[in-house]
Amino acid sequence: MIEVVGVTVRKGKGYIPVHAQIEGGPYFMVEPVFVANLTVDDLVAALEKAIAFGHPQIPPPTQEEMKQRTDPMLAAAGVKSWYQLAKGGADYSIFWSEDRIVLYMSRLDRKGRFESDPNKTKNFGLDTPLQAIVETILADIKTRPELDWATTAAIS
Repeated sequence: MIEVVGVTVRKGKGYIPVHAQIEGGPYFMVEPVFVANLTVDDLVAALEKAIAFGHPQIPPPTQEEMKQRTDPMLAAAGVKSWYQLAKGGADYSIFWSEDRIVLYMSRLDRKGRFESDPNKTKNFGLDTPLQAIVETILADIKTRPELDWATTAAIS
């Protein structure tokens, strides 16, 4: 069962990575990263692909593997750092629990990094269609002046 999926928005696209689970530990973004236009249909389709992929189990990466690793999200978005990704971007995380679905929406912290904005957290019932959650994400994107005009113009 899927527990978490995320969408990072930058320059008119949504980036949806697969979240593998490190054995006995946290989630870790891995390839593939699905890229979607900012439309309900495209985002739902990309999220469904990530959800179908699930959370592959992976062994803890070694220090050497971490040094050589190219972050799949940064590579997909064509940026070199998370700071660059956050600048002019937005991040959304969807979590499934036993009794609800929670959508966390980002803001930037003082250092320009994504962090969850507690004032924007939305709770949904487990029977909520993915389309309704995507519509909430798109509505939020339209309110963000920090996103460049190409991003907001691409939403439909």
